[in-house]
Amino acid sequence: MTLDLRRQGSVEEDMVFFAMPYEDKELPNGRTENFDDLYEGHFEDWIRNWELRAERADKVPGTTESAMDVAWSGIDRAGIVVADLSVPSTSVAMELAWALCLRKRLVVIAHKGAQVPSNALGQFRVVWYEWSVRGLFELRKSLRAEIEALRRQPRAPEMDLRPYTPEDRQRARARVEEVSEDHIRVRDLRNPRRIAEMHKRDIGYHETIPDHMSQRFHVGRDYPGFFVYRDNVLVFTQQEGEDPWDGWERTYQRGAVFTARVYQVNNAGVWVELPGGGRSRMRAHEAAGLKENDEVQVAIRWIDRMRQRIEIGAANPPAGTSVAAPAVPLPALSLDDYPRPGERQGATVAVVNESFVLVRLDDHPEVPTLALLHARRMLPALREELEAGRLTEGRRVLVDVEEVGPSRTKPGRVDIRVREVEGELPPEGGSVAEVPAW
Repeated sequence: MTLDLRRQGSVEEDMVFFAMPYEDKELPNGRTENFDDLYEGHFEDWIRNWELRAERADKVPGTTESAMDVAWSGIDRAGIVVADLSVPSTSVAMELAWALCLRKRLVVIAHKGAQVPSNALGQFRVVWYEWSVRGLFELRKSLRAEIEALRRQPRAPEMDLRPYTPEDRQRARARVEEVSEDHIRVRDLRNPRRIAEMHKRDIGYHETIPDHMSQRFHVGRDYPGFFVYRDNVLVFTQQEGEDPWDGWERTYQRGAVFTARVYQVNNAGVWVELPGGGRSRMRAHEAAGLKENDEVQVAIRWIDRMRQRIEIGAANPPAGTSVAAPAVPLPALSLDDYPRPGERQGATVAVVNESFVLVRLDDHPEVPTLALLHARRMLPALREELEAGRLTEGRRVLVDVEEVGPSRTKPGRVDIRVREVEGELPPEGGSVAEVPAW
């Protein structure tokens, strides 16, 4: 169901909208009463006698709209909203939230003993009542007093609403305050109280995703982007428009040749733009003499969506050099025979380096790729052995598979990254836990 939550017209000062339960409901005292009788036999008469108009979503005659659409329309137009929180009700809670959002003049009533949310109690004063002859008589007096008091007060400006579209995002500049491996923390230069994180997935579509965010972002420097809410959390992103990588993967097949335009030349190299918008950097020995706006024939070496990187080479390289790309696209790499992220198993150290080791996974001896276990992913005891030079080949460890995907440096290969975990090592060749099928 889609609701058109926009302001539709002017406020009708003499209209009182009732957000309340319907039909038979059990009260906090255990009795069951009919809220339709309360509205039709009491609230409507009271409001009419006070020379006002009562409205409830299910009592609007001749409408073909849903009850929620009618409720929104009623709250939108109402001069005053009365919300009855006597029993738990999702629709009443939603209508109350709308009234608060629009800054409506609001009266909240509830039967004695009702469980009114504590965070709501801080927003308004509750008029308590009992469902009895005397109780409803007292409610009539209290409700009239509340409504008359609100009508005497100058009406504060209500909230205006407009639909959100991506074009509403305003460009911003943010200063980096902290850099981690997979995210940075930034502060808005225009509004210093606004702080957010930017993760690797929010790097611009045309930029290569680094292994460590410090390779691209530095503390104290300013970067352009957008502050947006995602799942009710403020984030900083540099992505703009639709994600082009689906199209680029189909277009930039390995070995295909394109005419690219040089758009920047600097100390880092010669940067070119491909038809369709993809960007890449040419190697220095293949780009000698090129300047901005020159056109050059390039061949696709490989494309890595995980790192947002397109590797190219000159289609007609200078004598003595070659383009490492076949004339026809290679078949897509299947990961069916590789371990899956989340899988736990034993592993044997095969290669020892100063800051990492390569391990052979017990459950996948046929896989040609050794898994990378970096020092940062080791438990303290193993890391101490590595730093002290005592770690040797053949040592067995228990690991969790963290990442499996196309190699970032070797086209056609697969990278496996693992981390050491605590637990009992299984017999060699035995797995510790099952994971869902890929």
